[in-house]
Amino acid sequence: MSEWQKHKLGELCTRITVGHVGSMASRYTENGIPFLRSLNVKRGRIDLSAVKYINKEFHGQLAKSQLRPGDLVIVRTGDPGVTALIPDGLGPLNCSDVVIATPRSDVDARFLCYAINETAQEFVKAHTVGAVQQHFNVKSAKELTLHVPELAHQQAVSGLLGALDDKIAVNERIAATADELMRALYQEACANAAESITIGELGRLIRDGVSASSLNGGEHYIGLEHMPRRNVWLSAWEESAELASGKSAFRSNDVLFGKLRPYFHKVGLALTSGVCSTDILVVRPAEPDRLGWLLLALSSDEVVAHASAVGDGTRMPRAKWRDLEPLVVPWPGNAEAARLDQVVRSMAARVQASVTESRTLATLRDTLLPQLMSGRLRVKDAEKMVEDHA
Repeated sequence: MSEWQKHKLGELCTRITVGHVGSMASRYTENGIPFLRSLNVKRGRIDLSAVKYINKEFHGQLAKSQLRPGDLVIVRTGDPGVTALIPDGLGPLNCSDVVIATPRSDVDARFLCYAINETAQEFVKAHTVGAVQQHFNVKSAKELTLHVPELAHQQAVSGLLGALDDKIAVNERIAATADELMRALYQEACANAAESITIGELGRLIRDGVSASSLNGGEHYIGLEHMPRRNVWLSAWEESAELASGKSAFRSNDVLFGKLRPYFHKVGLALTSGVCSTDILVVRPAEPDRLGWLLLALSSDEVVAHASAVGDGTRMPRAKWRDLEPLVVPWPGNAEAARLDQVVRSMAARVQASVTESRTLATLRDTLLPQLMSGRLRVKDAEKMVEDHA
């Protein structure tokens, strides 16, 4: 660590500015240039699952907030200080209400991303401002002090940690690709379907309630916040030890349906057993080989639109099972549904394996990160640890 030098972020970057600040509600389009907000910036990665879009003309007008590969984006409000690197291959991007930092050419951008996420949180907490909503501003970002080694060491550290994160990203793409393929197969089967079936014939509502006092702790808990927006794989959860109220139990291969607007689009396949929020409907296949069709029907645009239309309640409209149960959807027949079911189950097994691997890799990364960032662990020793886990 003695060879590492202290530098302010402003000294390590050629540009530190803020994304566009201003009303955006009327500017969003159905497609176009991705427009990042704070919720799209996760620790070390960009999450496009809830991204907004703007048109090319407006993107051109917002030259100051345009993003390029190698830029860092730092959250200002919500979870100040969380930083992600803009990777290659995303194309043109713009952003709102985040700090943008462009590292110098003799500084490894990915290393800075790891360093900020790991070592700068206390500084960020001490330098957030605002009476109503605290935010991290450009002035403070420029003053953020980091310990930085020579470039070769930066690249060695970021190369090692980046390899783990890249594999995690590959696993995430496996899930996204599997979801796209399943939906394409479902749409093709629907187009050729000569019959129809109700949602109630495909699955049945499970009302297996559990109280907080009955939980042993450590059960997988899934809330609406854990359900992905763009695919059906429920790979995120938290431990259930701190739950304070009654929940619903689910089993592996149950389908979970978010019943609160605007969460009707959150529909997922449980890859494990556990407990979930009572704002989620637990639906179990009526027949074992109808799981695939049940999952894809419930997550289809038509069912989601129906749930949104019939949901009642003023502040938080919600769908009820009685509204979904009689809904008619295409049915390709038992044989074709069974074939699709096998595809879904095979993909689920592959996704589950990738999720398990990603969690192992993330644990290893999070173990190595603080030691590498502090200089307590040599890169060669860390490489050996990674090899032992391979």
